[in-house]
Amino acid sequence: MSAVRVGIIGLGNIGQQHAKLLSGGAIEGAALSAVCGRGDDLGAPFGVPSFPDHQALIDSGLADAVLIATPTQSHPEIGLAALKQGLHVLMEKPLAMSIGEAQGLVSATPERSRFAVMLNQRFHPAYARIKTLVDEGRLGPLQRFAWTMTSWYRPDVYYKVSKWRGTWPGEGGGLLINQCIHNLDVLQWLVGQPDDIFAVAGFGRYHEIDVEDEVTATLRFANGLTGTVTASSGEAPGINQLDLVGDLGTLRFDGERIRLYASAQSVADHCANTLDMFGMPEFTEHPITPAEPVDQHAAVLRNFVDAIARGEPLATPAAAGLPSIELANAMLLSAWRGQAVALPLDAEAYEATLQRKIASTSLRQPAAIEANIDMAKSYR
Repeated sequence: MSAVRVGIIGLGNIGQQHAKLLSGGAIEGAALSAVCGRGDDLGAPFGVPSFPDHQALIDSGLADAVLIATPTQSHPEIGLAALKQGLHVLMEKPLAMSIGEAQGLVSATPERSRFAVMLNQRFHPAYARIKTLVDEGRLGPLQRFAWTMTSWYRPDVYYKVSKWRGTWPGEGGGLLINQCIHNLDVLQWLVGQPDDIFAVAGFGRYHEIDVEDEVTATLRFANGLTGTVTASSGEAPGINQLDLVGDLGTLRFDGERIRLYASAQSVADHCANTLDMFGMPEFTEHPITPAEPVDQHAAVLRNFVDAIARGEPLATPAAAGLPSIELANAMLLSAWRGQAVALPLDAEAYEATLQRKIASTSLRQPAAIEANIDMAKSYR
């Protein structure tokens, strides 16, 4: 079977990483066939043709699939164009700036097209292990969670050199829709969607940007589960700590290690029946070593190619990218209104509010700064 021909639309920092994977033979059964981006002869380093705009690449007949790695604002337009042509699509996160746009994009997928989203942290060995523990019932019914995700520190130069980062027209948000979209995806993957969200946010608290760079949110679920999310791109060094508390145990992940504290009995049963006034259920600590680290982006790409070539199920279908966008949008809408918002989110109400924000601001004039870029440091 011939290799799946993949064209990349958008050769910024992450697009370059994907191009190197495909051109370097890291993705078996796939080959980089064309690129599209700003600049002349961008395909030369990879030995493939380059195109000045996405439609030219899509219409070229050189690609069976496209990987879209452009700024978020352009995702719906380019995604729809590729799907209309019958191509397979892998979209960098997030699918779109708003849940309404994202839902429209997913609903436009032809039956013959494979449409996936780059939710690479589902391949993170620790998160995959935590997912298994939760699904196996090792914690019992979940009661509470807390995720502090403040390890997404970004200095001002990250925004200053970009036209679109940290702007309402370019991203439709900041910390939530860009960095924390990964955490929000893993969170809903583990515990599902809440009934309502109340959030407070700092807009440009740490940076010269219009969008949010700090958020604290409380999530409430129909089954009684409650949780908090604390996020920042202005704290250093920051931490990544997830606590999941259940009736049979507590799990703590500090960004590196997983520790499971398993109870010998149901905490609810112990609470109701013990005669020991200051008693405590017996707990056993189980340090858990996740599997060896993997190249998460390569894992998503391999699955995408296998879905095209061999009919394998998509591990991260486009529809799986909807809940995290809804969570990010709901947190922003709550912060803007100063009150809790219910889920499913009112997509039209959110879109109207977002469009007012977009209309009142603009993209940035990038600063002429030669920034040092080490993409490995961005994966937290």
